[in-house]
Amino acid sequence: MPRILLIDPLPLPLVERMRPMFPAGADLDIVSTLSEEELARHATETEILLDINRKVDAHLLSILPRVRFVQRVGVGYVNLDLEALKAVGVVAAYTPGANAVGVAEHTILLMLALLKRFPAAESATRQGGWPTMELFQAGLGELANTTVGLVGFGSIGRAVALRLAPFGSRLLYTARHAVDPATEQQFGVRYVSLNDLLTSSMIVSLHVPLTEATRKLIGEAEMSKMPLGSFLINTSRGEVIDEAALHRAIQGGKLAGAALDVLYNEGPGGNPFVDLPQVIVTPHMAGGSRAAVERAIQMALANIARYLRGEPLLDLVPMPSTS
Repeated sequence: MPRILLIDPLPLPLVERMRPMFPAGADLDIVSTLSEEELARHATETEILLDINRKVDAHLLSILPRVRFVQRVGVGYVNLDLEALKAVGVVAAYTPGANAVGVAEHTILLMLALLKRFPAAESATRQGGWPTMELFQAGLGELANTTVGLVGFGSIGRAVALRLAPFGSRLLYTARHAVDPATEQQFGVRYVSLNDLLTSSMIVSLHVPLTEATRKLIGEAEMSKMPLGSFLINTSRGEVIDEAALHRAIQGGKLAGAALDVLYNEGPGGNPFVDLPQVIVTPHMAGGSRAAVERAIQMALANIARYLRGEPLLDLVPMPSTS
């Protein structure tokens, strides 16, 4: 049976919890470090890569020349070099939608935290204050009757819309294509252009993959169209926003605040908004609920089982077209 290699070093207890979820009889190998030497020890046997965050590029594939299938555990695939995969005939798949519930819940958490000025309120009371009147004077918002614009309407955008409906928000969305009227009615949304969404929404929430078309999708020109005192939420990818432009828009008072689960530079010291209390930053945790992680693993391993049985694979990564 083809051997499977988990190429991200994980804590052994986690690996052992995963083992019973693998297809019966599957041969699983793991790495304990990111060293190329350890990878090379699996060069003659590995046909399937199970990947979480490790970059899969031409160099890695040259170390593991027998690989034919890469299964990513995650909703994106920016760590996969698609040109390199295509060049050596390797197919890849991912797990879209696995974290939709977790990201949607986190998105609404961020919306409410901004509207209710939660960080300022919690910080003040923790320090012994009781700034009720100050918060009232600053203004507290509600999701009820607030126009929320969803940029992107895939599984996460729809999950956000579904959860906003009971709050009584007015929902706009924009996407590459409008969905059918029945789906719009089901989710209580209305399709508009990006320009109209920006000018009409007090909360703009981003739910798009990172592509060349979405890189810096929201920059200075786009933020200038948003209403004075509006909010920007990003739980998609950090590169979708021009961070410098956002800093200026907050500092200058155009936007009242922002909440971000993703940044350009994700790691210690990578937050460029530490000087702005109006910006909430969480460490790319929205999709990391236990249930979301388990769903992603189950989807990935079910796809590996299909590969082992010679069945058609689900959720294949689209490869670049031949120019």
